[in-house]
Amino acid sequence: MLDGVCWSGITEDYTVGWADVCDYYLTNPISGGWSGGWFVNTEAWEKVPPHLQQLFLLAIDKSHYYRLHWYWAGEARYRTQGTKMKLTTIPAEEWKVVEDAALVYWDEVAKRSPRCAKVVEILKEYEKTMQAAGAPYRY
Repeated sequence: MLDGVCWSGITEDYTVGWADVCDYYLTNPISGGWSGGWFVNTEAWEKVPPHLQQLFLLAIDKSHYYRLHWYWAGEARYRTQGTKMKLTTIPAEEWKVVEDAALVYWDEVAKRSPRCAKVVEILKEYEKTMQAAGAPYRY
């Protein structure tokens, strides 16, 4: 039985139906970073002509602008005015256990390849920056 969802934006929860079947939205931050969800197969990408690669990169850039408006028109509004889900937070000392386990997982992923190691390094550096920045990036 699923009564909550985590690692998803609340806008997605409302727009895809999770808010209709889940009672809770977990507010603990995972990384605070928006990846944008853009992933490509390197071999396939290399077959795309440069002018079409550029067009695709422009579309990605445009999506970041859209995301800024989407966040404030969706995330903030659903968190403050949404009626379908109750916001809940795991206490900081308990959440630290989850964050520490994530670092162990990331270390395992980093061992897969030099590329994975580079991505993990970026994630860890971002996490350190967010921790140092404090609220509203980290609570």
